[in-house]
Amino acid sequence: MHLIRQKLRLLARALVICLLLVETALRYGLVYLGYRLTGRSLADRQALFGESVLGLFRRLGATFIKVGQIMSTRPDLLPPHVILALSRLQDDVGPFPFAQVERTIAEDFGQPIAALFREFSPQPIASASVAQVHRARLPDGHLVAVKVRRPDIEELCAFDLSVMSFYARLLELVPSLRTLAPLESVEQFGRAIAMQLDFTIEAQNNRRFTQNFAADPQVIVPRLHDALCSRRVLTMDFIEGKKILDCTGSQPERRALGELGFRVMLKMIFADGFVHADLHPGNLLVTPDGKVALLDLGLVAEMDQTHRLAFARYFAAWARGDGHTMAEIMVTHSPSPYVKDRQGFEQAIQGFVDRLHGKRLGEVEVAKVVYDMLQILRRYRVRVNATFTMVNIAIAVTEGIGKQLDPTLDLMNEAMPFFLALSL
Repeated sequence: MHLIRQKLRLLARALVICLLLVETALRYGLVYLGYRLTGRSLADRQALFGESVLGLFRRLGATFIKVGQIMSTRPDLLPPHVILALSRLQDDVGPFPFAQVERTIAEDFGQPIAALFREFSPQPIASASVAQVHRARLPDGHLVAVKVRRPDIEELCAFDLSVMSFYARLLELVPSLRTLAPLESVEQFGRAIAMQLDFTIEAQNNRRFTQNFAADPQVIVPRLHDALCSRRVLTMDFIEGKKILDCTGSQPERRALGELGFRVMLKMIFADGFVHADLHPGNLLVTPDGKVALLDLGLVAEMDQTHRLAFARYFAAWARGDGHTMAEIMVTHSPSPYVKDRQGFEQAIQGFVDRLHGKRLGEVEVAKVVYDMLQILRRYRVRVNATFTMVNIAIAVTEGIGKQLDPTLDLMNEAMPFFLALSL
């Protein structure tokens, strides 16, 4: 009976996806026609397309929201107007019933919540597309945060990803789109989602980050309570603090926070090769004593020594104005290193470098550099290594946080000697 109900749910899901796709396409087509008839600009028509994609993903729910968030970090694959729209996707899918939280915990640990916790708030303090978090207290009085996965999310994600794979295969029939490897991209998104669905992976990441930052008293990773961790539940120390951009300290304190955040990122990339790939401002918490806590550790990017050296050589070449070497590094480490217009690609990279070369590092915004570079890659159909892209975005986001904390920060001035030293 359960199997029949599950198949009926999946059939209903398939019908919903189909209907929403058709409805979105029809609405977009009608509005687009109106835009053309009234002479609206290309930018308006592109924004319309981005808004249509954003609305569709929101209506399709958890899997598509998560995939959309990951897609928004891949400007090498998608045009800027789509990236801009998808970057506004938030995990505002609402909480699921507390009864399902109780059922999950009882099934995973063999005891009811009342036997495992002294207190357990039925109202979540955070709710996202994959899980929600509850404040609780252990029998010994220790305050903890309990992250519980949404029920049936694995089955839903597996089905939704199979639907995406079907459409990706259709896109690969179009020669101009085949070079973007849509099926391989969907598979990459699927692996990223799988990392976030299995909390044992997040627990492993937590332990590794804890070890990597053990010698840094300014960085906190929430301590796990292993007896109350499983594939669907994580129990960790509750960290009191504010989101990093909500801090209202003095200017020197805000500047120090920006420098600390960038130093943490540099260590992740070049010292550890283990990078938090979802390091937006909401996942950086500042404690009352000025320490920074790293949260939501499900999605990471790993770089071996070869790729760390290549990444450092890339930035060092940029500092020297050597576009040829930059292009060579990107092509060499591409999953498909053939470039149809290799000369045009190298000229575009050199032109990009020439526009920046000679400027003071404080005048250069890393985020703009990263996004402009990725647009060149997309234009010449150069598929960059996915890990490189994730790390580039992580650097850009961290630099953006630092500039919001203190607009005078010259974070690249701190980073460039590191790039140069490592690339020698």
